[in-house]
Amino acid sequence: MQMELARVRRLLRDGITPAQVAAELGFADQSHLNRFFKRGSGVTLAGFSRALGH
Repeated sequence: MQMELARVRRLLRDGITPAQVAAELGFADQSHLNRFFKRGSGVTLAGFSRALGH
């Protein structure tokens, strides 16, 4: 799980949209990715993006 979370973080830092990240990593949709990300990291995709300044 931690490796997958690291991949998500890396792609988001590179400016890939959450919808594109979800598709690239095989999640059913952005909502599914968001639930996975929040469960593993404690923050939502939007919260992580805000912290990055996106």
